[in-house]
Amino acid sequence: MSPTVCASAISTASFGAAPKPGTKRWYGTSGNSFVAVVEFGPRVRAHAVTAGGESGNPASPHFNDEAQRYASGNLREVYFYPDQLTGHTERTYRPGE
Repeated sequence: MSPTVCASAISTASFGAAPKPGTKRWYGTSGNSFVAVVEFGPRVRAHAVTAGGESGNPASPHFNDEAQRYASGNLREVYFYPDQLTGHTERTYRPGE
């Protein structure tokens, strides 16, 4: 018996939203965008890209480090498990320490 695999594509447009005059709908007005393709199986696998970069600080090296990747549709691997983070972590944060 083979495992069941479910794939999903996700695209979000914004963290901020507001209604538009004359409509009942709300539209994204600000924030960052990302696209992700996720495969749900025995071990989750995903690829994603963020428009621009992960940081909102223009002085950060991560402010626009994904802009070219976003424009070309070249998604990066998403790390879900500790073993996947080896060699890909700049720093760690543990609240309370």
